[in-house]
Amino acid sequence: MYKNFFYLLFPLIVCFAACESRPANEMEDHYKATAVKVFKIFDSGNVDELDALIASDVADNQLDPSVTTKTGLEGVKDMFRYYHRIFPDMKTTIHSIAVAGDTVFVHATSVGTGSEPFMGMPANQKQTISSVDILRFSGDKIVEHRGFIDFADMMKMMPPPMPSGTSMMKNMNR
Repeated sequence: MYKNFFYLLFPLIVCFAACESRPANEMEDHYKATAVKVFKIFDSGNVDELDALIASDVADNQLDPSVTTKTGLEGVKDMFRYYHRIFPDMKTTIHSIAVAGDTVFVHATSVGTGSEPFMGMPANQKQTISSVDILRFSGDKIVEHRGFIDFADMMKMMPPPMPSGTSMMKNMNR
């Protein structure tokens, strides 16, 4: 009798355990899908689509004050517009994406051709930027972002240094 009871109890325990983890898996899937959508918007420049994905008071720790003085979602939109203007053909590849609790980690590479000079690189030059982005969620929306760019790779794309003996500052001493 106990043997039969075990055979009935074990599937119930497995079922309850599977049902218990399902909401967490659904949230992880939602977080990943949202991150992918944000990167697609980054490439497309359709910043109004961000309203459904990012909280209006998002804390973005990668906003550039030389590009925007706005904060929150409006600052993010300004940054996306800026990069889309400079790199209208931007295409981003997500290499890996992981979720831990309410946080998503994305390793991605964006490639685009600069329509104007950017960070010392001439216009019409293909540029590749590798990054790791950390997105924290509250409910359905992103409430915090941190981004880390591989500047060593960017430096490899810089124009060659000026020939020895020349200086951009040579006329400054007169």
